[in-house]
Amino acid sequence: MRAAIASVRQVLVRAGNAAVSASTPRRASARNHLRADARLGVEALTAALPARTATWRTEAMAARIRDSKPDSYKFEIEPGLLDPRDVAEGLEKALPADWELVNSSGHCSWFFAQMPSRPQERFLTIREFGAIGNGISFAMGVAAARPDRTVVLFDGDGGLIMHVQELETIRRHGLNILIIVMNDGAYGSEVHKLRAEGLPEAGSVFGHCDFAAIARGFGIEGKSVRRLEDLPKLVQEFAGRGGAAVWDFHVSDKVVSPTIRRSHPAKYKKA
Repeated sequence: MRAAIASVRQVLVRAGNAAVSASTPRRASARNHLRADARLGVEALTAALPARTATWRTEAMAARIRDSKPDSYKFEIEPGLLDPRDVAEGLEKALPADWELVNSSGHCSWFFAQMPSRPQERFLTIREFGAIGNGISFAMGVAAARPDRTVVLFDGDGGLIMHVQELETIRRHGLNILIIVMNDGAYGSEVHKLRAEGLPEAGSVFGHCDFAAIARGFGIEGKSVRRLEDLPKLVQEFAGRGGAAVWDFHVSDKVVSPTIRRSHPAKYKKA
């Protein structure tokens, strides 16, 4: 352990001596390499780094997160479709606090991440290479590890359709998983980037799949949710019977997350 700490200190000294200019890109390449056991390496790093005072975890920041909407940018929502921000807000209010929440990847994941009341030990986030399509496998793993809990998977239509056949596995093993689909009829990140760059979007748009019907075809409950005011009753009914289900929310593809807007500032004016 002492040798590990000494090695880490040498790395930190070298890194400190290598000044980084203001023009260095944010995603600069790593300057040093550290090989260590994961736990011992983290412990050594923690011991070697100087302590610092927290500057952003303040009461004012906590109040801002608690009392302010995460995004107030104005979008025109088409008739018959939902605003994904409203869907996330409605789900946060309606879902029981002790349910296990799994947030997948893709454009939809930004909206689902805006649930500040949820404890981190009950909110699992997937960011492996930014790839979509792996959410259902993570949710199945959580459900298998915690069979006494209800697991909620937040996913997009593009991600879920990649492994939708696993609905049969969920049914066969009796896993307690509620799948929430943010269905905008497209690959969300791709369609917004293409639009921002003025490029054809045809390859990223495929229309609204009927996930409720697909779920019923695999032998589990499927519902198309069109009214957010129905959520408390739907959650109560599902909690009473358990099992697995897919709830399909048709949302507007006109709502662009702040992540995409920041990466294309010329297209989106600051709200």
